[in-house]
Amino acid sequence: MTHRKRQRRKTAASCLILPAVFATVACLVTHADEPKLVYVKKATRQETVEATLAATGLPKVSGSWSYVGPFDNTDGAGFEAAYPPEKERDFDLSKSFAGRNGKLVTWREAKQFTDGIVNNLNVFPQNEYTCIYLYREFVADAATDINVSLGSDDTISVWLNGKPQLSRDARRAAAADQERLTLHLRQGKNHLLLKICNLGGPCAFYFRTALPPALEAELKNRLDRDFPQTTSDPEARHYRIVTLPIPEPIVLEVGGLAFRPDGKLLACTRRGDIYLIANHDSDDLSKVSYKSFATGLHEPLGMIVDGKDVFVVQRPELTRLRDSDGDDVADEFTAVCDKWGVSGDYHEFAFGPARDKDGNFFVTLNVGFGGGHQSKAPWRGWCVKITPKGELVPWATGLRSPNGVNFSPEGDLFYCDNQGEWVASCKMNHIKPGEFYGHPAGLRWDEKLAGLKIPSSGQRYDAIDPAIPLVLPTIWFPYGKMSQSASEPIWDTTGGKFGPFAGQCFVGDQTKSNIMRVALEKVNGVYQGACFHFRSGFQCGINRLVFGPDGSMVAGMTNRGWGSVGGSPYGLQRLVYTGAAPFEIHEMNLTRSGFDLTFTKPLDRMTAERAAAYSLQSYTYNYWSTYGSPEIDRQPVPVHGIVVSGDARRVSIKVDASALKKGRVYELHLDAIKSADGDAVLHPEAYYTLNELRN
Repeated sequence: MTHRKRQRRKTAASCLILPAVFATVACLVTHADEPKLVYVKKATRQETVEATLAATGLPKVSGSWSYVGPFDNTDGAGFEAAYPPEKERDFDLSKSFAGRNGKLVTWREAKQFTDGIVNNLNVFPQNEYTCIYLYREFVADAATDINVSLGSDDTISVWLNGKPQLSRDARRAAAADQERLTLHLRQGKNHLLLKICNLGGPCAFYFRTALPPALEAELKNRLDRDFPQTTSDPEARHYRIVTLPIPEPIVLEVGGLAFRPDGKLLACTRRGDIYLIANHDSDDLSKVSYKSFATGLHEPLGMIVDGKDVFVVQRPELTRLRDSDGDDVADEFTAVCDKWGVSGDYHEFAFGPARDKDGNFFVTLNVGFGGGHQSKAPWRGWCVKITPKGELVPWATGLRSPNGVNFSPEGDLFYCDNQGEWVASCKMNHIKPGEFYGHPAGLRWDEKLAGLKIPSSGQRYDAIDPAIPLVLPTIWFPYGKMSQSASEPIWDTTGGKFGPFAGQCFVGDQTKSNIMRVALEKVNGVYQGACFHFRSGFQCGINRLVFGPDGSMVAGMTNRGWGSVGGSPYGLQRLVYTGAAPFEIHEMNLTRSGFDLTFTKPLDRMTAERAAAYSLQSYTYNYWSTYGSPEIDRQPVPVHGIVVSGDARRVSIKVDASALKKGRVYELHLDAIKSADGDAVLHPEAYYTLNELRN
């Protein structure tokens, strides 16, 4: 191990440059002296927002918006093109300009825009690949600062009084509070100009006066409690999302989460910082606080806590951090192991660590980016074991982009991989020493494996010869239906505090911003099982999950510039069980003649005993070097019989034994099944990965 002390230093978080979809704008006005939230509940959510902002004492920003366009944004070139409106300094709204295809365009009042609501501007015959400009005047009694929160469905640029303030190349769904910047208003009239470049869909626009981050988060959480919108978000009845405020200038692109013994939360970011977060579970969000614990790390993407020690995986090494004097700032940095390679490839991420009962660490190493140029440095594409003495032991290979590794409560090691070359769809694997998981680039680093025979590109997963040592996935996450960028698996060890799924596994998705649930079983000593939808509606792509001492789940988020559902570039949210048990398929188990479905509540027999309520089909994937694979050889699986158990908690589905085959995914859909108390199944889909048959 290499030991070193570092000087403590404070650094300001830098700005995130995002790629982007067509623009939404949210303007937020705050005081220099933060007010206290004065919550005023009205009949509707929107009325409550308006009344609360007025009662809290924020200045009202009024005035109409004007727009001009469209201008050309073919192939996204409009973001860099300087069209005449942005060259203006006197903002004469009587002027006209040559717009798209030379058509004359003039400024018009945007009467359809309503502050506080996402508004689409559907006034052009063709919205795609266009730019528009939006203009508004602010009149300030005195020079003051306004914090502005901006969001866009695609690229956005901002000028204040003719001076550039923001230039963001983004592709994302339009939403409020995606970007923040401070506008320094001068006394008197101020001119705000926005340029929004669309690549697809309508132009969307949002604006409202808002609160400082902590109060904004408090308002949202109170609104979610009073107006849960269960019609549009039925999951919220069972699991409530609480948004934790993130103060400026912190950019919390979460790479890892871990709790200390004192209940405080540590969050590391891909920008190299670690923050210590106190009172994350407080109902009073103004008490949530952040303290810089460490900085200067190289894209840390995971950590664990052992007493006073914090172990962090950076891109080039596993590092131990220690706060030796107890002031909540790390002052000792020790390199535990730096024996894997780094070539400089931007895709050479390192994930983990997981730790076994003997104190060994396990790290998964991204293979790198691009066809024949992958695994440029030693042990890329591997899971490696690091002993307590810092020795690196190659453990297993065939990994592509293994974003997250963890032990189950039974002590078995699992990782989730992302779709790409040699990986047909996102998947979860049980890692064992010496095994090969499908991606051949890392084989070169071990002489014993370099000549390993692998299936020829294009072979089907359900036709792979058992003599070929390719380990099939424990769980397939069907692409798009379930997952697009799977992240770290974690297990519910809360003993029921998190609801009826104790002992099961949860996996977040960095693109779809959702959480999936996995129920595993062992057949002939091999793990397999089913995955289910669990919770959506998060503000950003979920990169890390952790259970807190109170039994709630904390989700750490980043879109890392790749884009994600939810609109925000990063975030931190809690998922809290409300106590209302959802009606779900608890687990799906293989039998000799089909599948058993166990439910979280007793069934209504009349709806559950209909064979037509169960639709089952199977498919497999290609094993090839092409990026991802479609679902192939899709076959219907006729249901020949249904048996509901005496306690009405289990349904046995009977199918022909010949329809059950190794290497296939069995996709199940339920239709109109009810619980005994009248609930519909919250998530009526399941996807079972079959690797072994019952004897």
